Amino acid sequence: MPGAQHMNVAHPLREHDTSFLGKQVGEATLLLITAIAFYLCWLLARPFLAAMTWALALAVVGYPLHRRLERGLRPNLAALLAVVAITAILLAPGGFLLQKLFDEAGSSLATFGTSLNTDDFHRVAGRYSFTEKLLGWAETKFDMQEEVRRGGSALASLIPAAVRGSLRMVTQFAIMLVMLFYFLRDRDLLLQFLGGLLPLSTAETTALLKRISATIYATLYGNLVVKLVQGTLGGLMFWVLGLPAPVLFGSAMAAAAMLPIVGTSFIWGPAAVYLLIQGSWIKAMILVVWGGLVVSLIDNLLYPILVAGELRIHTLGILVSIFGGLIVLGIAGVVLGPVILACTIALLDVWRVRKATTLLDPAPQRP
Repeated sequence: MPGAQHMNVAHPLREHDTSFLGKQVGEATLLLITAIAFYLCWLLARPFLAAMTWALALAVVGYPLHRRLERGLRPNLAALLAVVAITAILLAPGGFLLQKLFDEAGSSLATFGTSLNTDDFHRVAGRYSFTEKLLGWAETKFDMQEEVRRGGSALASLIPAAVRGSLRMVTQFAIMLVMLFYFLRDRDLLLQFLGGLLPLSTAETTALLKRISATIYATLYGNLVVKLVQGTLGGLMFWVLGLPAPVLFGSAMAAAAMLPIVGTSFIWGPAAVYLLIQGSWIKAMILVVWGGLVVSLIDNLLYPILVAGELRIHTLGILVSIFGGLIVLGIAGVVLGPVILACTIALLDVWRVRKATTLLDPAPQRP
């Protein structure tokens, strides 16, 4: 029957809608699964973010050396020798000095916590009438011996935290070296893989990667210059005030400047306390003012200027990217913050060039 034949014929528009809907659902499901996978990978990599960041930065800086070694050696041996050279030249002195700082900090805290008593406070406060009256008032309000004992115990309890921090630093350092080896050896493969994922042309990908490399170079070398300036200024004040070993403590300040929050105060703070206990309160105040307003703040002023001039980015942008990176990403943010900003600017340049090209060469209109 004609009617029966008509009922058996499928509607072509309905089949098209069903297949299109199924394709959309499949792509949405794949996108969701991929997002979940990326999030899980982020959770796995987050504990090693600092090690990964510094390994990438050192791979960029050490690439010329590795390329020379790779010309006459096998890839594995060339990468291994490059890692050894980078470690010896750039990392070993600073790592050794930081390790010594952790060790000496632990022993100093233990000694200070066990030997602290109110007699020391009375001996120092008795030199000045104002501090003697202040200590007398405090003794009427608090049990000074008990408070001092608690303070000493609290200081001594910081030793395990210092040891854990030292061990964590060594572990992260070892992981960073392993990552550095693979970043150097498999650099071309990684760049090829990354280029295949980006929805950019070959020229645009090359420009983006060049901008990232320039940012890492400027960040590392700018950071190095600032730390050397901080160490020099701190050591100079130690020499002016007659404190012992100004060169050693200046070097220690340059290394401690890499520590978040405490920074150079980890060195000049105890020295100021030492001067105060010795009765040189004028020298102690000079050291505190110099350390807090000059040595510590020069990082905030000089570093953004150096990096911004090299990258041709406004100083305010560099400043925000550095401090924002430190707040959000920790110590890795020192490098990742400017890199994220540079990537954003590079991608905006891609859009600007594409828009200009479209305006100059518009697509032919349909009749």
